[in-house]
Amino acid sequence: MKDKKPFMIEFVIGVILIGVGALLQIDYYSNMLFAIGGGLALSSAVHTIRIVYWQNPKRQDVYEKKKQEEHINSIDERKQYLRMKAGHVTYQIMTFSLLLTGFVLALFRVEAWITGMIFLLFVFQWAVGTMVYRVLEKRI
Repeated sequence: MKDKKPFMIEFVIGVILIGVGALLQIDYYSNMLFAIGGGLALSSAVHTIRIVYWQNPKRQDVYEKKKQEEHINSIDERKQYLRMKAGHVTYQIMTFSLLLTGFVLALFRVEAWITGMIFLLFVFQWAVGTMVYRVLEKRI
């Protein structure tokens, strides 16, 4: 029950958002609330079903092996290095993607605020990456 409680709370919040979205007659925002509630309720229901599936006594041995393997993978140095390397490569790809997207949007003369938002996202990503690096550098 302890594993399922957060997902049940999310499911209830999702159903409430669906209800509020269905009752409100504000075009854009009611649709947005309805969609957010639907996504939250559906994902919570799927996670709850997954937990119930794996906690079935018939699957307990397989579940314990799976949990043990996940634990080993979480402390394995090679896997930790691969996760860090994947994060670094993803950071670089997103940096260049944001710059390229901003440049292409500027070439197509899209509204200035859209191009500015893309470049601000690039600056934000760079700043957060630098701050996280400095914090991790001091910690490790």
